[in-house]
Amino acid sequence: MENFRIESLEINKIGAFEHLKMDFPKKKDPEKAEIHILTGENGTGKTTVLMLLASIADKSNDRNIFKRSWKYKKLTDTTIGNCDYCITFQNQKFHQEINHPFKITIPVNGSERRFQEVYSNSSFQSYIPTCTFFAYSGNRYFDDISVIPMEEINSHPLMDALDFNKSVEPKTLIQWIANIKTKELFAKDRKDDIKADNFRNAISNIENIISEIISQKVEFSFDYDPFEVHTIIDNQALSFDTLPDGLKSIISWIGNLLMRMDRLEWDNDLTIFEQNFVLFLDEIEVHLHPAWQRKILPVVQKLFKNAQIFISTHSPFVVGSVDGAWIHKFKKDGAYAVLDGEPELSEDGKSVRRILDEIFGIDEQYGVDVEKDLETFREYRQQIMMGQEYNVEKFNKLVKHLASQSTELEHSMGMEMNQLRRITQKELV
Repeated sequence: MENFRIESLEINKIGAFEHLKMDFPKKKDPEKAEIHILTGENGTGKTTVLMLLASIADKSNDRNIFKRSWKYKKLTDTTIGNCDYCITFQNQKFHQEINHPFKITIPVNGSERRFQEVYSNSSFQSYIPTCTFFAYSGNRYFDDISVIPMEEINSHPLMDALDFNKSVEPKTLIQWIANIKTKELFAKDRKDDIKADNFRNAISNIENIISEIISQKVEFSFDYDPFEVHTIIDNQALSFDTLPDGLKSIISWIGNLLMRMDRLEWDNDLTIFEQNFVLFLDEIEVHLHPAWQRKILPVVQKLFKNAQIFISTHSPFVVGSVDGAWIHKFKKDGAYAVLDGEPELSEDGKSVRRILDEIFGIDEQYGVDVEKDLETFREYRQQIMMGQEYNVEKFNKLVKHLASQSTELEHSMGMEMNQLRRITQKELV
């Protein structure tokens, strides 16, 4: 059976969008996940797009979507009538209209709401997934959490899985690790090596992924006196609440994702890495060192070849880390946001400097004050090359000031001045 995938999204009068039509091209490499990267400055609707896509299976998100459509009404300060959006997938459409005051209606013309029905709490227990949906954002924290030996987790693995603010539950994750570690010990005591290996693999999957991202060996240990779960990094044991924020963020969403997938009863015998699912990631690079930002998407892209992933980011390191991901650029057009051209494929052979220029529209390389001085230098350079009069004293002072800022600028100014001397045949400084 063909994997589930979202094909397009159309938005009318919601958030920053007056009208938006997005198509999501298929991946080029069948052995890697299909990734769509949303970029653009603040206020161009990246999170709105993720939220609308996630609503295909998240009925609880309706009011948040309404608030964004009401934001549009306040922005235009006119009577806008109904707002609506439509998600296309596998020759089906999920279409919702939003009225003012708050009311979301489902048009009669063949709208699809089966995933929303499944993800309502009352339907979880009867659902055996063929495709699931998960959503995470950056900025996660672990408190000092105590665990109980073998306290069963009663919440369903899909509970709050699409709530960007609630999807990660550190207590549940840590309790699950303690439970799995305990079950592994019981299985070993009963000489059931197969079950013991299965329990061990559930934890080692998380450990291996995180170790690959941070380039350090990561393990989880469970102590019985007192009952505590620790993170061991290069043989140093740390409690979860004392971990660096970046590592907390990585463990929280990656650990939670694999925990949820491990706890689900799938309708096939595939490993969790072969399952078909849709993943929404909103700025998960928050708190992460650039070295870690560069590794997240390549690891996820290779591991989950049947996944479709939508991610918003402000990081050139994330954008430039993978080959074959589709980049969707947003820009402001007056009071609204629009797409800045067609989606383009990412290339991990592009430098960060080039990505900043081409994808993020940033050609500045230095601090704000230095950039202003460089702009003034360029104006002087143009006057000199055109043979116009200029303030020699101020120009000389500016060149010396720029050259004193750093070795890099000293070298750059030297090259600039040598070029001007060759052109003008004059000694300028």
